[in-house]
Amino acid sequence: MVVAGVVIETVEGAAARVSARLLQVPGLELQGGDGARRLAAVVTAEDAEAVEALGRALLERDEEILGVFPTYVGSDAEP
Repeated sequence: MVVAGVVIETVEGAAARVSARLLQVPGLELQGGDGARRLAAVVTAEDAEAVEALGRALLERDEEILGVFPTYVGSDAEP
């Protein structure tokens, strides 16, 4: 299992609209935002590739999302 913190950058003023859509995304939990264009979220997925795939899917599906930037990644896998 992988847990990643991400910052989701939206177009100016779109954070509230994007937040409402992100509430429906499995494995993604919103943590907060700046009220204008940045959202903080935690992603839980099976592996790092699934986290990357989710980020790509968000960018492809939502034209108001400009970027998905990881801030930390942790795993319960043994080294």
